[in-house]
Amino acid sequence: MNWIIFTVLAAFFQNLRTSLQKRLNKNLSLVASAYVRFAFALPFAFIIFFINFRSFDIVHIILDQNNFIYYTFLGAIFQVIFTLLLLYLFKFSNFVVGTSLSKTEVIQIAIFEYIILKDKLNLFGIIGIIVATIGVIVITIKNVKLFFRNFFSKVTLIGLTTGLILGLSVVYFRAAALSLENFSSNFDKAITTLFFGLFIQTAVVTTYLLIFEKSEFKKFYQNKVEICFTGLAGFLATLSWFFAFTLIQASFVRAVGQIEILFSYMSSKYLFKEKITFIEIMGIIIFISGATLLLLSK
Repeated sequence: MNWIIFTVLAAFFQNLRTSLQKRLNKNLSLVASAYVRFAFALPFAFIIFFINFRSFDIVHIILDQNNFIYYTFLGAIFQVIFTLLLLYLFKFSNFVVGTSLSKTEVIQIAIFEYIILKDKLNLFGIIGIIVATIGVIVITIKNVKLFFRNFFSKVTLIGLTTGLILGLSVVYFRAAALSLENFSSNFDKAITTLFFGLFIQTAVVTTYLLIFEKSEFKKFYQNKVEICFTGLAGFLATLSWFFAFTLIQASFVRAVGQIEILFSYMSSKYLFKEKITFIEIMGIIIFISGATLLLLSK
């Protein structure tokens, strides 16, 4: 059950990265803040990749693997698009509706894994994923009346599309890692996929910033300490996600990984002294029930 340990670690570090990014949002543009998760995680991936393989002679072997670069490129681009869509959601006054529905990513991942990777789930696994997803959506809903009043709005379509794009990103990254058939170590697969994925993402978003937001580069140095910690947290989160993806289906990983919402809730409650609501309690109970059913299915 190592995948559970790494999934929980991934959720923990992702929540930490998100918390650090919220502080950076005050000083950087939204795209520049998102850029930190890619560009400043890349040096850590570079170092671990070099230490792990002891040289870069392995690169030509990696590039010869069938479909690896193709799958990694798709995963990387879809993740960038997901990040931009998520940032776009925040521009809407009813963005909570969209971000709640983006949590349907787990259900969409299960569908994409079946279509792309031919991975199947048993009945209990399917029910567990659906129940856990409903629980997370319930937790994220702050105003039930607002949610249903705006359900048939533009933000709903964007939210579902955001979940779809994230689902495709996750499945293609997993496909990339599994395509490294010459690698016997799951860690080798994870760090390789991470390194190449971050390299592609950094190149793409760097190009965007150079063209449209060149002034943001000066701000990176002014916030170098926070940025370094954010990059490290992002690196640890993504590496943990990718390692878990090599051990079991991504739909299981992302479903259990929704425990991040609980970490986020605990942060809000104990750091910012926010009060718990009845609907949040119900959401937590539903999520735990779904996650438990999911684990029992394996």
